[in-house]
Formats: sequence, structure tokens, C-alpha cells
Amino acid sequence: MRMKPRLIVEQKITPFVNRYAIYEAAADGTKEELIAFAQQKRITFKEKITFYTSEQKTDIAFTLRAEKVFDVHGRYFVEDASGALLGALRKQFKKSLIRSSWKVLDSSEKDILEVHENNLLLALIRRFGGFLPVVGGFVDILVDFFRYHFVFMDESSKQEVGQYHKFTLFRDHYRLSMTDEAYDAQDWRVLAAMGVALDALQSR
Repeated sequence: MRMKPRLIVEQKITPFVNRYAIYEAAADGTKEELIAFAQQKRITFKEKITFYTSEQKTDIAFTLRAEKVFDVHGRYFVEDASGALLGALRKQFKKSLIRSSWKVLDSSEKDILEVHENNLLLALIRRFGGFLPVVGGFVDILVDFFRYHFVFMDESSKQEVGQYHKFTLFRDHYRLSMTDEAYDAQDWRVLAAMGVALDALQSR
């Protein structure tokens, strides 16, 4: 199935805040209009992230809120400016011990997508390479230079319908590509929230 660039997510870390800018993607994969922006203190980032329609932060586009404070393995709700549920994200704890895995839920909280790292070998090296005797520290440094990616699988058909790629080496810039059917079936804000979660809520 043919996938098209849909969203670009750019992250910037500063000593006190995390910043995420989300852009529409052009057909050639370059960024176009800014459609969501978040800036929040790092200590509270895992509890709730508020995304605005611009860098001026006057209007809320959506929020990503943890169901339980400090529960990084629970559900995260994606809500619009009025608090209405758009969808949800759920980390699969057991699967994530081997490679990071998530579920994307719709507004009725039905599983519609599974998201996981596409390279099992790299996922294992990222988790356990640091424990190797003598070379463990070197492996930890080296693996940071590898760009790891995610695939989106449709829950009903079990077909790959999306890809989330880090396309820069040193900066955290990501591109979400999806089929027309998969992208149109879900609110873009839920997909954008998933993209940010794959960076902000990762713990190896």
C-alpha cells in the first residue's frame, strides 16, 4: 500500500523545557505549515502536554494527558480544546521490554493501530548492549547514532499502514508517512500525539 508523508515532528531539548513543533508534510516530505506547538517544563512533561495552534500559545489544538500521574505504562488520553476525547494511546509494557510497542485507540477506546520498533535487533542492542563487559559503555554511545524507526500496523487487517522515521542524525526530527485510508480513519491530532509520545515518553 502506498504511503504518503503526513506530518513532521521536530523536537528541541533545552535545560528546562521540551519543545515540539508539528508541521504538515508536503508530498516530497518537506515541512509546510506549523499546525501544533508545545513547550513545557521537563519535570511535568510526562503528566500532560498542551499543544497550541501556534508558537504564540493563544489557542489550544489538543492535549495529551496521562490517565494516572507518574504512570508511564498506562493510558494517555488525547483531548481537544474543550476536553472531548479524540483517542488514546496505551503502552504495551510486556512487549516493550523487548522493543517499544504501543496501541492507538479511537474515541470509543477501541484498538485501531499497533505501533512498534521496526528493527528488533537494534531494539535489543539499545536495551542490553550497555551491559556487555568491557565494551558496554562504547555500545551505549554508538547506538545513539543509529536512527531507529517505528511501523504502524492496522489492528483489523494486520497490514503495515504507516511508518515513523527519524530522518536526521543529530537532531530529533521525525516524519510520519501513512496510507490514505489509515490517515483518514483517525484524527490527525491523535497520530501527532503518538509521534510525540514515541520521543517524549520513551524509556529505552
